[in-house]
Amino acid sequence: MNDNYKIDRPVFVIGTARCGLSPLMNLIAYHREFAWPSQYNNQHPNNYWVSFLSRLIDLPWLNASPLKYRRFPRHVESFFLWNNLFLGFSRPFRDLTEDDVTPYVKSKFRHAIGEIIKYQSKTRFIAEYSGWSRIRFIKCIFPDAQFIHIVRDGRAVANSFLNVKWWQGWEGIYKWRWGVPREELLAKLEKYGYSFLALAAVHWKILIDNLIEQSQLLPREDLLLVRYEDMVKHPYEEANRCIQFCGLDENCHKFKKHLSTVKIVDANNQSFRIPSWRENFSDEQIDMLNDILEDELIYFNYLPTHSTNGRAGDWQIKITDKVSA
Repeated sequence: MNDNYKIDRPVFVIGTARCGLSPLMNLIAYHREFAWPSQYNNQHPNNYWVSFLSRLIDLPWLNASPLKYRRFPRHVESFFLWNNLFLGFSRPFRDLTEDDVTPYVKSKFRHAIGEIIKYQSKTRFIAEYSGWSRIRFIKCIFPDAQFIHIVRDGRAVANSFLNVKWWQGWEGIYKWRWGVPREELLAKLEKYGYSFLALAAVHWKILIDNLIEQSQLLPREDLLLVRYEDMVKHPYEEANRCIQFCGLDENCHKFKKHLSTVKIVDANNQSFRIPSWRENFSDEQIDMLNDILEDELIYFNYLPTHSTNGRAGDWQIKITDKVSA
């Protein structure tokens, strides 16, 4: 197995799930320099040559976004591929760290991404995944990896969790894979009668706290924060900011043409498959979410700053250093 590929600053777009990973990747992944795992890599995780099919999007006669062609290769959250490299990647009960990386696992990851880049004939790599940060795990394998963290208002994410079939909260905290919440969160769940909406909020809180804490370990040049709300309001500006962060040319003609074809929907304020959270929740339910998620909502400028004894004041990296409200 060849793991001696020169892999230059692979980019990983991360978030809690239901946070806008796919729309952001729709905007930025099709830059001419990026290779990415497609649905065919997911279906055939041992056959890296299928990445050759992804060259279809570079055909000169393709004058619009590849997203409109149903069978064309497109980026996906490739957990079948990642699990083929490390069996615990997609559904661990805790975050993955450098202690989980064996020489064999490191070799497999470097070989797989090197092969995808080679067959797609690109210079850089980008991929998305949700859930735990896995930052220390990835950094151990790719020391120069860059991370784009997309965050969405936790109240909107909780609304979305309650409307997807795969959400594990229905089975309770002793069966889901996010661990038993810390004592103060258990007290909140008790306070609200283990409401499923409260459980969805706690789910987001566990993951976003993990992402905040692990992101703080990264040097500034390796982390970019994008708020979903800014992306849907200014999609082209946020896409260009991401491309600049990656050190690529945002003025690439084909990339600019692609951007003009991507439709971004503001699911926080419009009914998109389900009602928006503001439409869906009562005032009492919104108050409950604000109570449970206060620190994180303040940290990401979703609630005005006010006196709090919570964790927001303890986090060392200030949100204003990462993103403008």
